[in-house]
Amino acid sequence: MRSIELLAPAKDKETAIAAVLAGCDALFIGGPAFGARFDAANSFTDLKEICEFAHRFNVKVHLTLNTLLYDEELNKAQEILNEAGKCGVDAVIFQDPAVMQLDIPQGVELHASTQCDISTKEKLKFYENLSVSQAVLARELSLKEIRAFHDYCPKIRLEAFVAGALCVGQSGICYISEFMTGRSANRGQCAHICRLPMELYDKENKPVAHGHLLSMKDNFAGNDLKDLIDAGVSSFKIEGRLKDRDYVVNMTAKFRELLDKIIADSDGELCRSSNGECRRNFVPDERRTFNRGFTDNLLYGNNDDLVNIKSPKFEGMPIGKVISVNSKGQNTKLLVKPFKNFKIVNGDGFTYFKSGELTGFRCNKASDSNGNVLIEVHGKADISTNLVLKRNIDTAFIKSLHAKDAVERYMKLKGKLYLENKGENCKLILCYADELERSGKAECSFKSVLGSMALDPKNISDKLKKCADPYLKVESIDFVFDDFNLLTLPISAVNELRRQAQNDYLSKIGKVNPDYKFTLPHPLPRYPYAIDERLVLNNRAKAFYSQLSANDSKLKNIVKQSVMTSRNCLIRNHCLCSKEGGKTSGYTLVIGKHRFKIVCDCVACKMHLIAL
Repeated sequence: MRSIELLAPAKDKETAIAAVLAGCDALFIGGPAFGARFDAANSFTDLKEICEFAHRFNVKVHLTLNTLLYDEELNKAQEILNEAGKCGVDAVIFQDPAVMQLDIPQGVELHASTQCDISTKEKLKFYENLSVSQAVLARELSLKEIRAFHDYCPKIRLEAFVAGALCVGQSGICYISEFMTGRSANRGQCAHICRLPMELYDKENKPVAHGHLLSMKDNFAGNDLKDLIDAGVSSFKIEGRLKDRDYVVNMTAKFRELLDKIIADSDGELCRSSNGECRRNFVPDERRTFNRGFTDNLLYGNNDDLVNIKSPKFEGMPIGKVISVNSKGQNTKLLVKPFKNFKIVNGDGFTYFKSGELTGFRCNKASDSNGNVLIEVHGKADISTNLVLKRNIDTAFIKSLHAKDAVERYMKLKGKLYLENKGENCKLILCYADELERSGKAECSFKSVLGSMALDPKNISDKLKKCADPYLKVESIDFVFDDFNLLTLPISAVNELRRQAQNDYLSKIGKVNPDYKFTLPHPLPRYPYAIDERLVLNNRAKAFYSQLSANDSKLKNIVKQSVMTSRNCLIRNHCLCSKEGGKTSGYTLVIGKHRFKIVCDCVACKMHLIAL
């Protein structure tokens, strides 16, 4: 049976717990430092609580330690690893090879980050030969490429992004943020230059296109999960460690629903990698929380329609057309004809474009008006009739996400009650066990008084099925004895027995793979490529690559000079591709005060940006 993992992001403890309840099989989260999202750090105290909660359901916790490190930071990185091991972390996601040379705690796997730029099967083989357990694939890979990767490297588990933001540049080798702002993406401080407005000019310096030319739509591979499974992917990753709880709950629930359907239809060939009964009391919808529009074109080797040049913000779904506008002072009333199945409520937020810029307003009051909706706005809304409004704040949906029972999860327990008796001296032994055979046990001694009224077995069973813990559910209690007349103990003793046995069960839950120990192989495998010196910030990494004879002297000049490499080609998008008879030379891209020469590698269908 093949195990399938749904991997959810978490920026903090609240989001992590919500992701677990929404049905994730694993979550990835930052520690105090060195994560690729600088603004998503967490304390060890919170990490320990997150691990304890996640492990109730056999959910793994992946810690991000995936920035490049300086020499003076390696000791702190080791301290983080040590503490992470004590907290119960199950895996560490890394980029810098120096991390592999540190002491990795018992029970902690190493996963190669997408920042490692695993964009070829030879590079994947390198990490497989290093005994890395899981590799986060480059986001721009196609299904055909992923399948070839799995065939070439069947031992390493493959992790693929299936939702969230797409990087327009190849992860790990994008230097444009560092070049323009001093904030390095490889140090967790990407300035998201690709989301800015910019201009494209031809060789005669005539404008060709302007707008958010490199701002990618969001990834959504909800319809491609079966194909990804067939291609060899076993871990399905939702991007978004800076996203809020609502986004994480919605997307996790959505992919839990989709993957569960595939697993149920697999005739026992597939299974979830975690446990526990998951329930959702809302209908997940990827369109109703933050997104920039969706694409899955990269999975099919299609570089078209990847970008939303109008705005990098959340526009929302079209919900209705403006019939009339009445402005009085600083207040505006709009009469809107809603599209079918759309209900507008107080607090909803709407967007529209004005002079090419996305703007919007909040609805202070919504009321029915003969089948239309009258929206009252405290403020000036400069809107024309026949405008189609989009909704980016869906108040009713957000409310459903925050309902007490929006997402629920619990472990099922089966109980067995044993009775030992030696005359009047008796002992009750209670055992609870879950589907993973994790168990808790408690016992109590009492004197059976002849002639006293014995407890009713049904009453005992009902008491032992109770759970003070909302994440446990006792399905059954089996009595492994027949002489119920001996049960002349107070019911309070039965209740205490239950509490002790359930607490003992919870105390036994630990790491998912406690016996595993990562060690580097000797000798090291061959590194298949040269290494860019911009990716080597410490002496351990330098020595590592030196052993492999990997240095930047073997790099092509175009790679050394490039500040961004992308499969999204501006020439293809706005001009004529060389494969269609066009010429790719002479084009420049202007971002603020910076100019970049565009150089196309048409054989690989990639674009390079080189600073001028």
